Amino acid sequence: MPSMNPPLLDWRGRSVWIVGASSGIGRATASALHAQGAMVTVSARSAQALQDFVRDHPGSSAQVLDSSDAQAVAQVAQQCWPGGAPDMLLYCAGHYQPMRAQAMDLGEMRLHWEINYQGALHAIDAVLTAMRARGTGHISLVASVAGYRGLPNSLAYGPT
Repeated sequence: MPSMNPPLLDWRGRSVWIVGASSGIGRATASALHAQGAMVTVSARSAQALQDFVRDHPGSSAQVLDSSDAQAVAQVAQQCWPGGAPDMLLYCAGHYQPMRAQAMDLGEMRLHWEINYQGALHAIDAVLTAMRARGTGHISLVASVAGYRGLPNSLAYGPT
């Protein structure tokens, strides 16, 4: 029986959508995959960071995106892969604002939830049906150790 999740060993020509690629892990991964020949599409809220990435990585593309907006995520997926999906979705978008219980801010907690958790669900929803219909596809979500073991000032961040 073939593996349900065979490793991607050759990135040449593979389409990869990295949501949350304006900095950090997302940008570094996008750069590394581009160097290995992947067709990289980067998304984030920062238009300038995305423009800089595309300038520095010829052949890549960018879509400004707020991952907390389900309709916008679906539109970007449909625009970039009409009727289909990338070979891989990597969700790296994240929001962090230090918070302790003494200064709980429900609005800020909701923002963490909308970006860190719901945004990932929106991205998965935008590609999963097409990946399943095609019979192949990879989804990877970047998370934090704060979800397993509380960290100082992570009242809002840890649960997401």
